Amino acid sequence: MVERYTVRTSVFESGERFPILVEVGTGMPLFDPTVFTLTEYRARNRASATIEQVLRAVKVFLLFCDRHGIDLDKRMLEGRLLELGELDALAQFCRFPMSDIETQVEAAATVSKRAVTSLESFRVKAKKSFQEVAGDSAAVRLRYIRQFIRWLADRRLLGLSAYHPSRETLFNACETTVSGLAARIPAGKSRNSARGRRAIGEAAQARLWEIVDPRSAENPWEGQHARIRNELIVRWFMGLGIRRGELLGVRITDVDFRANEAFIARRADDPSDPRVQQPNAKTAARLLAISDDLARLTRQYILEARHRFPKARKHGFLFVANGGAPLSLRGLNKIFDVLCRRHPEFPDVYPHLFRHTYNYNFSSIADEQGLDQEMEKKIRSQVMGWSETSNTAASYTRREIERKAREASLQLQNNMVKPKNGGD
Repeated sequence: MVERYTVRTSVFESGERFPILVEVGTGMPLFDPTVFTLTEYRARNRASATIEQVLRAVKVFLLFCDRHGIDLDKRMLEGRLLELGELDALAQFCRFPMSDIETQVEAAATVSKRAVTSLESFRVKAKKSFQEVAGDSAAVRLRYIRQFIRWLADRRLLGLSAYHPSRETLFNACETTVSGLAARIPAGKSRNSARGRRAIGEAAQARLWEIVDPRSAENPWEGQHARIRNELIVRWFMGLGIRRGELLGVRITDVDFRANEAFIARRADDPSDPRVQQPNAKTAARLLAISDDLARLTRQYILEARHRFPKARKHGFLFVANGGAPLSLRGLNKIFDVLCRRHPEFPDVYPHLFRHTYNYNFSSIADEQGLDQEMEKKIRSQVMGWSETSNTAASYTRREIERKAREASLQLQNNMVKPKNGGD
């Protein structure tokens, strides 16, 4: 598969990360997407991760235009944008994973060189073979694409005089296209997510602790450093409920071993971070208590495992890769990919799942302590880094709500009047 466009990140001397959409064949940045992100996102101090997400959506749109032979610049000169059928096709196109999209475009280019009669059979085959992304992921793509199309049209309209013959038609075409895309954005998350994984259950947590023990024969990772580090990573995730970007941004100096506290900091565009894709904290900075046991294991990792890498002494980040460089986002994800491959009973374990698990365990402790709902919400928001007025806490309590609903339902069923023996 030949990649046509890719997102590359430039790191400036100030430490700022700026993603750019590049044409692979020439290595040159694409003009319109670059100006779009500069004026609409960088100028508003949006995070580099957000800009990267925007560009990935724009990449999908450009591949769609390549797939269907759409020259948008030429159409705007004629006062046109997208047709009704193309809007439907674009909405469907946004539901495919990026790898499948690129495969479709390449395959379609190959098919176009053959007999036209084979095109329909290719479409039928492609529809059967490609998977779909979640509805909310498709919705994000469509929103950014809609904004990009409006920006292109507005820029063109601003360059036309009020009496230009194509000005009114382009304006109407823009409104029709934008409203058409808005109508095709999936509304909310799928209603079939009731069986989706929300957290790791108690039995599975106990089994996980057995597996990640560095002395366990079932431990899936190779090397003493990887085993010690990865168990500690799981403990930080399960014990503090932090995000992966927050974990990878922790420095040794952020851990106060006297007070047993860890500072979760926000350091966007840190010039001292050598990673091109810098892990960032999305929530507010906060101070979290750590247990004696977690502090002991963290200190032990620093002095006995991390310290063995000379390269690790050149920076202050707590978790390092084999070799001593700061652990990357990709490296962190790979840790759990290995776990899932080696242990099929954990088919879908990933960093953010531990955040849900933390909140699930927190709900059980809140019940044991008899915390009222409002106090529980405030404590949870403080630990998670949300504002007190945020309603985000509700999204992390679904598993506990499901458990309580199950218990209430079973109790109601058990309290039902049973028919007498021999009754009809």
